[in-house]
Amino acid sequence: MRRSWISGPPAALQAVGALRRRVGDQAGRLAWPLIDQAIASVGTFGLTIVLARALPPAEYGTFALLLGGLMILHMVTSSLVFYPLSVRAGAAGPEAGAGLMRASLDLLGLLFLPAGAALALAALAAGRADLILPALAYFLLWQIQEAFRRYLFAELRFGAAIAGDAVSYLGQVALVLGLGWGGHLTLGTALCAMALAAGLGAVLHAGRAGLGRGEATAPRLSAILGDFWRLGGWSLANNLLGTLRGQVLFWLLAALSGAALTAQLQASQNLVNLMNPLVIGLCNIIPQTAARAHPRGKAEAWRAARPFALSGVPVALLFFAVLFAAPEPALRLVYGAASPYLGLAVPVRLLAIAAVAAYATDMVCSYFHGVEAARHALVVNAAGTVAVLAASLPLALRFGLEGACGALVLASLVRLLLSQLLLRRLLAADLPRPLPAA
Repeated sequence: MRRSWISGPPAALQAVGALRRRVGDQAGRLAWPLIDQAIASVGTFGLTIVLARALPPAEYGTFALLLGGLMILHMVTSSLVFYPLSVRAGAAGPEAGAGLMRASLDLLGLLFLPAGAALALAALAAGRADLILPALAYFLLWQIQEAFRRYLFAELRFGAAIAGDAVSYLGQVALVLGLGWGGHLTLGTALCAMALAAGLGAVLHAGRAGLGRGEATAPRLSAILGDFWRLGGWSLANNLLGTLRGQVLFWLLAALSGAALTAQLQASQNLVNLMNPLVIGLCNIIPQTAARAHPRGKAEAWRAARPFALSGVPVALLFFAVLFAAPEPALRLVYGAASPYLGLAVPVRLLAIAAVAAYATDMVCSYFHGVEAARHALVVNAAGTVAVLAASLPLALRFGLEGACGALVLASLVRLLLSQLLLRRLLAADLPRPLPAA
C-alpha cells in the first residue's frame, strides 16, 4: 500500500524545507548589510580613485595622510559612542533606544572638541591651515551621519540606511567629479563636497530613524559616560591598534621620502580595499550573530557565526588571486594608461597576500567581540602592531615601499596565527567537562 501524504510530507522533505528556510533567512540577513556596505565602500573607493587621477602625487599623499588622521579620530568616536550605542539601543526597545541616540549625539559633541583641536593642530603642523575648516566640517557631519547609521544597524534596519549612505558616499563622488569637470577641484574643495554629502546623508538617516517623532527623553550625559566607557574601552584600544598598524607605514614613508611615496602606498592599497564591502559587511553581522547565540555557549556562538565567515571565502580568494596574478592590468584599468602609479605591481601583490591573512583574522576577531572576548582581539591586534613597528623601519630603509608592504605581510601572518591559537583555546575551554567517575 502506498503511503498517504494527507497527514503531511515525509520527514525528508520537511528537513529539506527547513534547510531552505534557514538558507533563505541567512541570505536575507546577509544581503542588506552587504549591499549597504558595498555602497559605502564603492563611494569611498571611487573618491580615492578620482582624487588619485586628478591631484598631483604630493597633494594626493597629503590626502592619504589626512585620511589616516581622520580614521584614527573616527576610531575614537566609533569605539566610545557608536559601538556602545549599537549594543544598548538594540536591547533597549524603540523609545529607550531613541533616548540613547539623542544622548549619543550629546556625547559626540563633547568628543568633537578634543578631536577637532587635534585635527586643527595636525593641519597646522603640515603647513595646511587652509584645510582646517573644511576638514572639521567634514569630520563633524560624517560622525553625525555615522551615528544615525549605527542606530539603524542596532535595530537591524540595514535596508533603511541604504538611501542615506547612497547620498553620503556616492554623492561625494558625484560632487567631486563635478568640481573636477568645472576646473575647481582642490583638496580643500573636495573636503567641502564630502562634508555636504555627509550632511545630506545624516538628514536622510535621521528621518528614517524617526527620531523627530515621539517623546523619548535622553538620559543625562553623566549617566551614560561610565557605561559607554566600560563597553567601549577595550574596543577603543583594539580599533586604535588596528588603525595604527596600517597608518604607521604612511607616517614612516612620509618621514623617509615625503608625501609622494605615501601616495604610492595609498594607490596600492586602493585596489586591495575593493574587498572592504565584503569584509566590513561580514564584520557587521558576525558579532550580532555570535552575541545572540552566546547564551548557549561560545562553541555554539562560533557555530552560528562561522557560516557567515566562510560565505565570503570563495569571493575573497578569487579576487586576491586575480589581483596577485595580474596587478599591472588592474593598475592600468583603475588609474589610466598615463598614471604615475603603474609601476606598483610588487606592492599590490604583497598587500594582496596580507589581505588574505587579514580576512581570516578579522572574521575571528569579530566573533571575539560578539562573545565578550574583546581582549583576545586586542591581543591579536597588539601583536600585529608590534610586528609592524619592529619590521617596518629596517625593511623600508632597505627596500622602500616594497619593504613597508612586506612588514604588513609579516604582521598579518602574526595576527592570523595568534587569532587561530586564541580561538582554539577559547573553544576548548568552553567544552563540557566529563563528570567524575563514581
